[in-house]
Amino acid sequence: MAPPEEARGDDEKVSGHMWVDLLVEDLLKRHGGPHVVNDAKTPSGHVPVGHLRGVIMHDCVARALRDAGVSAEFLYGFDDYDPMDDLPPHLPEYARYLGTPFVNIPSPDGRAPSYGHYFAAEFTGVFERLGAHPRIYRTSEMYRSGQFDEAIRAALDQVQAVREIYREVTHSARVDDRWWPIQVLCERCGRIGTTNVLAWTGDVVEYHCAPDKVAWAEGCGHRGTRSPFGGGSKLLYRVEWPAKWRILGVTVEGAGKDHMTRGGTHDVARAISARVFGRPAPYAFAYEFLLFGGKKMSTSKAVGVGAAEILEVLRPDLARFLIVRPLPRRQLEFDPGGETIPTLYDEYDRAAAAYFRDLDNPDLARTFYFARIAGDPPRCYRPRFAKVAHLIQMPAVDLARVVAREKGAPLTEADREELERRIADARRWLAAYAPEHYKFEVHASLPTAAAALTRAQRQYLARVAESLSARAWTGEELHAHLHALRAEMTLTPREAFGAIYQAFLGKDSGPQAGWFLTALDRQFVLRRLQEAAQDAA
Repeated sequence: MAPPEEARGDDEKVSGHMWVDLLVEDLLKRHGGPHVVNDAKTPSGHVPVGHLRGVIMHDCVARALRDAGVSAEFLYGFDDYDPMDDLPPHLPEYARYLGTPFVNIPSPDGRAPSYGHYFAAEFTGVFERLGAHPRIYRTSEMYRSGQFDEAIRAALDQVQAVREIYREVTHSARVDDRWWPIQVLCERCGRIGTTNVLAWTGDVVEYHCAPDKVAWAEGCGHRGTRSPFGGGSKLLYRVEWPAKWRILGVTVEGAGKDHMTRGGTHDVARAISARVFGRPAPYAFAYEFLLFGGKKMSTSKAVGVGAAEILEVLRPDLARFLIVRPLPRRQLEFDPGGETIPTLYDEYDRAAAAYFRDLDNPDLARTFYFARIAGDPPRCYRPRFAKVAHLIQMPAVDLARVVAREKGAPLTEADREELERRIADARRWLAAYAPEHYKFEVHASLPTAAAALTRAQRQYLARVAESLSARAWTGEELHAHLHALRAEMTLTPREAFGAIYQAFLGKDSGPQAGWFLTALDRQFVLRRLQEAAQDAA
């Protein structure tokens, strides 16, 4: 994919200090490449939109590396050999599978190969629509094919070193000489989250599927011996993570701030990577959570907007822009209600203007570049989203004609395609998330609420009718005139514009009055104003 200066075919380069550029610049000072960029997720349920932040950020890093002429492979893993340790609220009947690897749990739809496959496919479909196309791997396949065998043997043979690392880094008193860094797959009940290793002979492990090991699942009580290799066991996460770095050759991997705290998961993994697996940890970066309603999004607890749902509200390039724009360490709260989406659209349009050099802001230009799904977007006219959301609610409005008048030139094919996308987004947003003040209906007859208008308000409407009958106005011209008129009559904005909204909408607020009136049929507007202004003398 060409960088923006090449894609636009001019000699002036766009540079900035966007977080992707700064991160990759620092990375290449330490490691010139080639690079393997990795991210992963446990497919424990419907993935919230917050988890898109990790995959899209890693995709941006891989893109920037390739732009710099560095070979970069982007991997995304689904840790489907993890045990189900929390019951999804929408699947109470799955309680019997607690403690079982996700790859061994039936799919909710009865068609996918497993529970893990089902939710992995759902999430993959979302991030691929957002332009991320990593090579997918599954830890279940890696365990079963023997790719983890060498790491499992190293962890068991060097168990004392692993224990010491845990104690040093986490200061945990629970890591004693009975603690082992693997979970064995019970041959009787198929659970992997309920087993304790009792001994390691160098070939097999002795284990017990304990009924009381964890609070969220009950082991069957079986005692036995088995090989830990070929899928017979899995490493605990803090050991599995550095094992994946070694097996996959990972050189770059970020993580949420919960993993990157002092004494946390990444500190343990980094120490094990160096001292047990003999390999330095990849280049790391921390990123903040994407919050919904002030809460970290959770897959198993179904907290937050689902990743798939975001594409029912936002077009893919806007959803990607939402994720790309903030600094990694800046906490981002997403709420599709309120002013979030109109504001997001305004910022996206400013970034597009910077990208096409209609606005001098290199950082915004780079943000737009990394928010692209594929290829180079065409230059086009972008009407404000809030204005489109208002206009589509007006009867008999030729929206393309209104937008062309606002542009000051006929709409191109690219203009029309962009307008259609905004119309589709606005309709979905109005139906699902828009606050009430964005929603309105132009009444076919004078609303009953107009009876409460004051004499001064009626006089104002009469003056507005006189102005409209005198000549044709653009929306901006009329809006300025409406302000001048109400100032001349010593009315507050609430009194003046509230009179207009009451006359047409039956409510105190509405869209920008100037272009609202010019978008409606002129004769209809004049009749309504005159009717509402009766008895104004």
